[in-house]
Amino acid sequence: MTGTKYSYDALNFDLCALDDVIESYDVSNDPILQPLWAQISSDLWHEIGAYGQGVNDYGEVMQGHLERISADGRDFMKQLGYSDAAANNFYDAFKLSDIGKLHADYDVGIWSLPHRPTEEERAEKRKHTLRGVDYLEAAYARYGVSDAFLNHPHIKIVIPALMLYHHERLDGKGYSQKSANQLGRTIRMACIVDAYDGDRIQRPHQPAKRTPIEAIERMMALGDDKKYTGAFDPNLLIAFKAYKS
Repeated sequence: MTGTKYSYDALNFDLCALDDVIESYDVSNDPILQPLWAQISSDLWHEIGAYGQGVNDYGEVMQGHLERISADGRDFMKQLGYSDAAANNFYDAFKLSDIGKLHADYDVGIWSLPHRPTEEERAEKRKHTLRGVDYLEAAYARYGVSDAFLNHPHIKIVIPALMLYHHERLDGKGYSQKSANQLGRTIRMACIVDAYDGDRIQRPHQPAKRTPIEAIERMMALGDDKKYTGAFDPNLLIAFKAYKS
């Protein structure tokens, strides 16, 4: 991993401050970002869609997941009282949160295994968050972007922070083992919408797709399955359940 320009600042960023940062600009009309960012993000979205084409077409599956979680997060944020600009900033950033799965270190087959992943496979898959930062850094270099562009909070903080930490848990058992007091509301919300959609996707080893209420109640650890005990903000889960009702 290179980390030479900008994005590893998010490794040391106060994630509680992300709640204010994401409110501080509007990606759709920011003069530092546009129109270049519209072109770059569009190109990256097409790269995601083309991933695994003719092999397992995993990019199409990933696009569906990323579109759903980004739209869910955007609309849920508006219900939580975030501004329209912040909600749209989230939508724009979160659509790239899994782009590390395209990293050259991966064989595309790892994303469509016909069996439950082994512990070794799970560990390898978890690296997609850090590899995503590298992937974006290399992409920006192709466009010859300015230092002002690289230092913009959307590029320097919001996109990499959502990418790096959308698998965290309040009990400290997430990918980066952040504790609850290190996670602001935006990250807590991102973890919920990502896990919810992931639990709604039917895996090859599952006999049926979970219903929305089954997925949310599993996240609340209300049934026999306690996988998510202590994982999510309970107040945000209640609000998310109401949003989905």
